[in-house]
Amino acid sequence: MRAWISLTLLLAAAMASCAPLAAEPSQSDPCIEGANQTAMPVPIRLAPLRYRCLSLHNGQRVLVGEAGPVNARTVLLVHGLGDNAHRDWTEVVPALAMQFHVVTLDLPGFGGSPASPHGYSFTGLGEILAEVLDGTARGQRVHMVGHSLGAALSLYFAHKHPLRVDRLVLVDAAGILLKNVFVQHMVRAQVPKVGLAPVDRLLGALDERIKVHLGQLFDLDERIDFSQWLEQNPGIRRALIGRHTHVEAALSLVEHDFTVAISETTAPTTVIWGSNDPVAPLRTGKLLAGRMPDARLEVIQGVGHVPMVQSPSAFNRLLLAGLTAPRVQTSARAVTGASQGSVVCENRTHARYSGVFDSITLENCRGVQIEDARIRQVTLSSSSLSMENAVIDGADVALSVRDSEVAATNVRIRGRVAIRAERSRLDLAGVSLRASQRVVEMPAPSRMFFSVSDWHGTD
Repeated sequence: MRAWISLTLLLAAAMASCAPLAAEPSQSDPCIEGANQTAMPVPIRLAPLRYRCLSLHNGQRVLVGEAGPVNARTVLLVHGLGDNAHRDWTEVVPALAMQFHVVTLDLPGFGGSPASPHGYSFTGLGEILAEVLDGTARGQRVHMVGHSLGAALSLYFAHKHPLRVDRLVLVDAAGILLKNVFVQHMVRAQVPKVGLAPVDRLLGALDERIKVHLGQLFDLDERIDFSQWLEQNPGIRRALIGRHTHVEAALSLVEHDFTVAISETTAPTTVIWGSNDPVAPLRTGKLLAGRMPDARLEVIQGVGHVPMVQSPSAFNRLLLAGLTAPRVQTSARAVTGASQGSVVCENRTHARYSGVFDSITLENCRGVQIEDARIRQVTLSSSSLSMENAVIDGADVALSVRDSEVAATNVRIRGRVAIRAERSRLDLAGVSLRASQRVVEMPAPSRMFFSVSDWHGTD
């Protein structure tokens, strides 16, 4: 139930964040002519693109647009959810076409491409990308640029076909975090206004009901995997979803595990993110930059989920740099310096710590941040903590959490016991746990969520 509601909010946020484009007068499209796709609007064309309908081996037809010199390096642009499809790249295509062979497509069921009868698994979508490249850039190593769902798909493709991808650009990638964590972010996000009063009132009322019952819905989502249940009941799935491609694709997105792709994709990667993204939190971009072998993060301040639409000049500058600038191998930031000793936080809010410490103890402290730090031991009681780019390296229990909440991103924890948790909630993304005795001790029930993390010990 909660996953279903959250996917609805994801789609509303993605679609509302894309600026509507004015339609051009009556243009038919070869991919939908005679295809009995009466409910599909005729796609709006972009002036720089040369369009054609590409027929794939399985009978699927895909609308493809090309611009720029055909003998130049190819850049494949992969769109995300939303009605605009390839038109999300309106401001990007002219900037790239001056020096690249630009290829856009509408994924099946989006824009001018008929829906796929074969489902929307990443395996199937990846095969479609491969065929599009066979038809537009055969034998080339290409640059791939993906946004949201398209970024996740581009990451999958670059890992599956490493010899076909030269450079990779991931823009506000959705669905990377563990499903439970991603869903919670979506539920807590402010529902966007779409500009239609009845729809805005409906989404606003739904948002308030979700927030009132957040605890109950979260418990339900952990016990019942709604999307898996739909997969196991195809008749009900067709009745509920029908031909709603966006929901199909979103369900596939939140179900996919990107852990291996993130750790093994070696293509030089630029991660571009809007600082105020309500759909995919900036934390996801930090996770990707911290865990991928060769990735760097660029943040555009003050924009949301679609930075190429909301801040095209800044986006194009970062994109071109990511595709053309010499790559310099960067290493993880090392935290050095003299220890600041042991510190105790009591009854405070929003305390911040960075640097080297013997220990940090939090007692009834809320909204604490630890960033760029090296610590021998961290202890929490009735507190909430956010950690980024930190190392906890202790001889005994490295992280002890009681009646508290912890969100950790790109953190290494090592000790005799890595984590001891009592009646707490830990959201761990890009976290490495090492223990000489036990990775986790749980004297009292706690909840732990691992996104793109690893552990080694006796557990």
